[in-house]
Amino acid sequence: MNLNFTKNKNATSLLTAIVCFLAVSISSCSKSNTTPTTVVPYGLVSVIYASPNAPDADFYVNNSIVNATALTSGNYIPYFKSVVGSVKAGFFNSGGLTPIAIDTINIKANQAYTLFFANTAAKHDLVFVNDTVVTPANSGASIRLANMSPDAPNIDLVISGKVIISNKSYKQVSSFISIPNAPNDTLKIVQTGTQNVLASVTAVTIPSGGVFTIWLYGLANGTPDQALKANLMENALFY
Repeated sequence: MNLNFTKNKNATSLLTAIVCFLAVSISSCSKSNTTPTTVVPYGLVSVIYASPNAPDADFYVNNSIVNATALTSGNYIPYFKSVVGSVKAGFFNSGGLTPIAIDTINIKANQAYTLFFANTAAKHDLVFVNDTVVTPANSGASIRLANMSPDAPNIDLVISGKVIISNKSYKQVSSFISIPNAPNDTLKIVQTGTQNVLASVTAVTIPSGGVFTIWLYGLANGTPDQALKANLMENALFY
């Protein structure tokens, strides 16, 4: 497939570091769930590179590079502005144009999305989801769980000893669930219905108004360097 991707290190205008970005594009930064009627001429996309062995990569939308630094295994690109319509989403070896994975995704104005790169590099799956992000209620926060490990059992998310989200299989992404804000907590991903911890993220501060994604990646039966891990991304912060 010849998509004529070109290296464009000056195309970093797509990359954006947004706090309370939903004030413009998705929802209000006030403590209400009102949505503006004005449709902005772009969508928002985040990328989660949830593979245990994929090489360092650059991510392109059409012919424009998005990331400022190499995308590494288990890491992510926070929301950036994307052109709307049918676009080419491509992962390429960092610093070059050797393709790792390419797909076509459809972006609508005034919508947010996440593209997950799951499984191993050789058997990769691209999982594209529409993100329904709203202001957390009652000065709390919200979180969702994604299972991006192809051989892990179904998983639950446990916070402060309580199951928050349950029974997610490979490639499933939960909706955002309300949780209390808390300092210095440990988020555990466990095998469904058990206390068997598969991976965790420690010393997490959940702020009021925070919206998060936690994901499991790696292989349950892999080598030590490809073992199950978890990571956490802040999708948004509402003031």
